[in-house]
Amino acid sequence: MKPVIQIYDSEEDVLRTLATAEKEGHLTETIIEEFVNKLFAMPVLWRCRKYFYMLDEDTLRKIPVLVTHMALICAMDGRLDEAKEYVSRLGDTPKDLKFDNFRLLDVLRIKTELVMPYTRDAMFFRIVFFIVGRDELAPVRDLTLSACRPSILNGFRDFTRYGRYLEQNKQLITETAVRLYGSVGEKVYEIASAEWYYQNNDCFHALILVTGTIPLIEQEKDMRCLFVALALQMKILMMNGQARAAHPLVQKIRQRIETTGWDELTSSLNALECLAACYDGRREDVIDWLEKKAPDENDGLYMMDMYAWLVKIRCYIQTGKYMAAYVLVEQLITLLIQGRRYMDLCECYMLSAIIHYKADEQQLMCEALSKTIALAKRYGYIRLLADEGTCMVQMLTIYQKEYGRDDFTEQVKELANSVGRYFPDYLKSLVEYYEPLTKTEQDVLRLMAQGMGNDEIAGRLEKKTGTIKFHSNNIYRKLQVSSPKGGGTHPAGGGRAGERDWNYII
Repeated sequence: MKPVIQIYDSEEDVLRTLATAEKEGHLTETIIEEFVNKLFAMPVLWRCRKYFYMLDEDTLRKIPVLVTHMALICAMDGRLDEAKEYVSRLGDTPKDLKFDNFRLLDVLRIKTELVMPYTRDAMFFRIVFFIVGRDELAPVRDLTLSACRPSILNGFRDFTRYGRYLEQNKQLITETAVRLYGSVGEKVYEIASAEWYYQNNDCFHALILVTGTIPLIEQEKDMRCLFVALALQMKILMMNGQARAAHPLVQKIRQRIETTGWDELTSSLNALECLAACYDGRREDVIDWLEKKAPDENDGLYMMDMYAWLVKIRCYIQTGKYMAAYVLVEQLITLLIQGRRYMDLCECYMLSAIIHYKADEQQLMCEALSKTIALAKRYGYIRLLADEGTCMVQMLTIYQKEYGRDDFTEQVKELANSVGRYFPDYLKSLVEYYEPLTKTEQDVLRLMAQGMGNDEIAGRLEKKTGTIKFHSNNIYRKLQVSSPKGGGTHPAGGGRAGERDWNYII
C-alpha cells in the first residue's frame, strides 16, 4: 500500500506566493488558488491570516467559501463570537436537517459548523449523521482528526466526556469515523479506547490495544492516527518507569513525518519531546525548546498549538518563571471555558494550582485544585492528575488537610507517588536544588547575571566591595559553582551550572 503523502505546499512557499500576489495586485485570485483549489494545512492558514484580513466585504459576499476560512481563522485565534458571526452569513442550520433543496451555502455552513468549538453537542452529532448518510458529502476531505494534538479523544473536539460510552458503541463509532475520514477512520475507535483506558489507569489494557493497533495503522501510513498511537505508547511506557523508550519513539515519529510530509504535526512532536525532557529533569533541553521551538504567546494564541501551550506552562514552572506561567494559563482558561474544552480546562486549573503551590500561595492553590478535582471526578481524568508526580502528592497532602480525604484523591495520590519515584526532577525548578538565597544575595546574583563585577555591583547597591565579595562567595557555595561562569555542577541534570543558568535562578 502506498503511503499517504501530504501534498500541502510549505508555509514558506505559500507566504512567498501571497506576498508576491499582494504586490502584483491579484491577492484574491491567489488566495482562492492556494486555499480553495488546493488542500491546505491549518498552520499554513494561520500563518497567512494577515492576507485574509485584507479581503474586503464585497469579496466575501461574492465568494462565500472564503467566509469559512475567516471563521476558521477566528476560531483558531479563540475569537468564537466573530467566528459565529461569519458562519451566520451562510445561513442558519435547522434542527431537522434535510437534503432537499440543499445549496452550496448549506454545505459550506454545516462543514464549518462541524469544527467550530461553539457548536453544541446535539447539533454536532446531527451534522455528523447527516453527512455520513450522504455519499455526496462524505468523506470530508479536509476534516481535521486530532487538530495536530497527540490525542483523538481530546482532538479537534473534546470527546472525553463520552469515554464511558465507547465500549457499547464500537460499531457505530467505527462506521461513522470511516464515513467521515475514509479508511484512516478504521482505527479511530481503538486509539480513542486506548486513551480512555489509560486515563482511567488501565495501563496494561491501553498498551495492549495501542500496540496491537500500530502495525495496522502503519500499513495505512496516515500520520494523523499513527502520531497519536505512538505518542500514547510513549506516555504509557514513560509513566510506568520506561523513560528510555521516549527518545526512539520520538525519532520514529519524526522520521515518519519527514517521509510523509505531515509537517503540521512537528510543533506538537517537539513539545512532546520537551515534555519527556521535563520528566527527566533535562533542564538544558527544556530551556533550548523554550528559546528556539516553543510557540510565542506574544504572536497570538494559536489554538491548534494547545498541546504545546500546556507543555510551555510546565517549562515555565520548571525554570522558575511562575509569573509567565500564570499569565499564559489564565489566558488559556478564558478561551477554554468558551470552547467547552473540559479536559484542557481541567489541566489548566491543575497547572494553576501548581503555580500557586510553587509560589507558596496555599489558599489559591487549594481553590484551583478544587476546580481541577471537580472536573477530574466528573469525567474520569485520573492519570491527568496523577502524571504530575511528586508535586501532585504534595498538593493533595495540603488539600486533604483542608477538605478531607476521599477515594478519588487517595487513588490519584497513590499513583502520583509512583510517578514521582520514577521522575524526582519533574517540575523542579533550579532554585529548588539549592540552599535558599537571602534577599541581598538575590540582588547580587541578579546583577551578576547582567555581567557586572564586584566593584560595579557595590556601587549599584551602595555597599563596600568586600561586602559584595562576601555575598558572592556565599552565592557560589549555595549554588555549587566556583565562578559566575559556572565552575561547578548542579543536580538538575548533572551538567555545569553555567552563565546561562543564572537567568533561570533569579
